[in-house]
Amino acid sequence: MSTTIEQADVVIVGARCAGTAAAVPLARAGHKVVVVDKTRFPADTMSTHVLVPNGVQELQFMGALQKILALNPAKTRYLTLHDDDGLEVQERFKPFSGIDYGLCIPRDQQDVLLVEAARDAGADVRERVAMTEVVWRDGRAAGVRVKTRDDEYEIQAKLVIGADGRRSRVAAEVDAWTPYRASKNGRGFAFRYVDDPKGEDAPSAFQIFRAHGNQVLVLPACPAGRTLVVNMTDAAKIPGIRADPEAGWQEMLDLDPVLQERIGGATNMSSVRSTDDLSAYYRRSSGPGWALAGDAGHFKDPVTGNGMRDALKFGRLLGEAAAVTLHDPAELDGALRDWEAARDADTISTYHWGNRESRPGPSSPLVREVLRTFSGNETPNLSDTFNRARPIEAIITPGRMVKGLVRALRAPGADRRAILREVWGELPAEIGARRHRLLDGFRSTRSAGTEREGWDVGPTPKPPTFRPAADPVGAEDARSAPVAAD
Repeated sequence: MSTTIEQADVVIVGARCAGTAAAVPLARAGHKVVVVDKTRFPADTMSTHVLVPNGVQELQFMGALQKILALNPAKTRYLTLHDDDGLEVQERFKPFSGIDYGLCIPRDQQDVLLVEAARDAGADVRERVAMTEVVWRDGRAAGVRVKTRDDEYEIQAKLVIGADGRRSRVAAEVDAWTPYRASKNGRGFAFRYVDDPKGEDAPSAFQIFRAHGNQVLVLPACPAGRTLVVNMTDAAKIPGIRADPEAGWQEMLDLDPVLQERIGGATNMSSVRSTDDLSAYYRRSSGPGWALAGDAGHFKDPVTGNGMRDALKFGRLLGEAAAVTLHDPAELDGALRDWEAARDADTISTYHWGNRESRPGPSSPLVREVLRTFSGNETPNLSDTFNRARPIEAIITPGRMVKGLVRALRAPGADRRAILREVWGELPAEIGARRHRLLDGFRSTRSAGTEREGWDVGPTPKPPTFRPAADPVGAEDARSAPVAAD
């Protein structure tokens, strides 16, 4: 039992994207905010690292952007997509808050600056402090018990925010561990850093290469000249990639001559890190005196490139909502529920899109022809799916799908019966995704055609223990860890 008790207004468990983004507006409003994290920063974590302009603006809002730009990252202004059969789409990103570029910053470099931004705003960020349990009073979360290597104590607060990732201890403590809707992901995730073989001639683009069922992301990173290569392949291949990373790398290149030409001459390659633990989900994310932010409450396939953006944006919005309602428990709980509903409404389309993209297998002639309707014009359209300028359904519209269908049916040698069977098979997913967004309502458990059974978020996490060494987690330690956006 804790013998020392501290008082705070808000305690946040987790000091990466969602936790720091929530801390900043709360601290700026004059509240006493304590953020605890069992990690010592800088520390790495599995992540795609991508922020498109809509996400980069969140760094600006929280006061972290200038320090991040001082790292000399590549500023990426285009999205390009290459698919089988010579398909290529290139678009310039739509700007947000005057920002027309994306960033890809290694998490050990980025997250320590987010921690600095939270401290600059007035938050008390404590590293190497692990939460052991949530404290309850009269049915409300009223704080947390924590421990360090040498001590245990209690922090009492009006609000407890769990921003502690997919394996959220807070989610387990508030009985929200099991998602109310989820989907198994058929793709795995393996990545490494390389020195870009194109050097100064490397395109200013986040590039997607699709061939024979693989999706490979080539992402200019930090510092400039360094590039992140992410292989999103069939999850069944991940064990083989772990056993022989170099053979897996070569197989990835051999599948796609266009990718081979782009990145095949890369040098100074890091070790390969991988995971096949990518089930998408929604957890109940608010309750009396508590909320779950970032991956603790919601996760979707990383191919959408939206995990960090959502963690930052809805961390910030959570902090803003709580900052003006902390004085009244009933008002606070209503604001938390409204915040969760807004998060869900904003992320539902991308969740279903990610579920569909997570199916392994090559692009069909129908899909390629729908994608081809975006080619030949740099005006933002397909890139708005990543930039979240519009819902997916407003970008890949019925009219665009009909246009692609007509092209696919008219193509020389087209297997029209197979194409029409695909259309018939995809209709439930299209209808279900639109129904969920427009009709199903908050915390709907009605399944949709994009979702697949067999998902797994792992066992309920046990109370944390400290490793003997105080060093931050490195690349080798996190090689098979779950992807984390926050």
